[in-house]
Amino acid sequence: MKKVEFERVRSQLSGFGLGKGTKYKFSDVETIIRRRVQDGWEFCGYVPVETRGTGDIESMSLVFQKEV
Repeated sequence: MKKVEFERVRSQLSGFGLGKGTKYKFSDVETIIRRRVQDGWEFCGYVPVETRGTGDIESMSLVFQKEV
C-alpha cells in the first residue's frame, strides 16, 4: 500500500518594479524535494492550488508517495 502526502509551497516576490522587474519564485522547492527523496519518498508532481489573474501559480502542492 502506498501513502501519499502533499506539501504546500507559495511563490514569493523577488525583485522590484513594474512589469518585467517583478518576479515571483518558489525558492525552497528543490530543497524540499531533495529532503523528501532522501527520506524514501518519491516525488510524483505538483498540483496548482491558487493562481493569479495572469495565470501564474501563486501556490502549489508538491505530491509525494511512499510504500508502507
